[in-house]
Amino acid sequence: MFRRFMFVLLALGLMLPQVASARWIEDTVSMEVEATGPVQFSHYNHLEALGKKCTLCHNGVYNIVRSKNPSFTMDEMRKGKACGSCHNGTKAFAVDADCSSCHPTKDIVFEVEDGDATFPHSVHTGMYGCTDCHTGLYQPERGKNPTVNMEQMGQGESCGACHDGNTAFTVEDNCGNCHEGM
Repeated sequence: MFRRFMFVLLALGLMLPQVASARWIEDTVSMEVEATGPVQFSHYNHLEALGKKCTLCHNGVYNIVRSKNPSFTMDEMRKGKACGSCHNGTKAFAVDADCSSCHPTKDIVFEVEDGDATFPHSVHTGMYGCTDCHTGLYQPERGKNPTVNMEQMGQGESCGACHDGNTAFTVEDNCGNCHEGM
């Protein structure tokens, strides 16, 4: 009996640091977002910032059972639902303060006859905010934007809205800046 008690005590002693640091929790939770791709949520970042107080989110804002969590929109988050209950610009950065904090950005390659054209997100997000282009000029969802040709861009559509010779280099005389092999 004493041996069993000591074994259980030893096992608990070995597990305590892990339980206390909450490292048994899955760090990254991926939430599928149709429009932008998956959002990666880090438990560890939030636990560190909030002092390992799981109950601040569970089961009030989010249910610990993922299948019981309803889906939500950016508009709902701006109104304080889900992530927006803390990410409101006061407790933590606002949900629409920096889109790339949560939503992945990557270069977009357009397969075209004249050599694939690459849109480098990082170059553009280094100079502009996401809302400068989304959702006025482009919908932030693959396949939702119309295909335009170089002539249309030269008339100010799509990339040509900025690549006009004033805001940025023109689309007409700088093919190699976007197209491979030119």
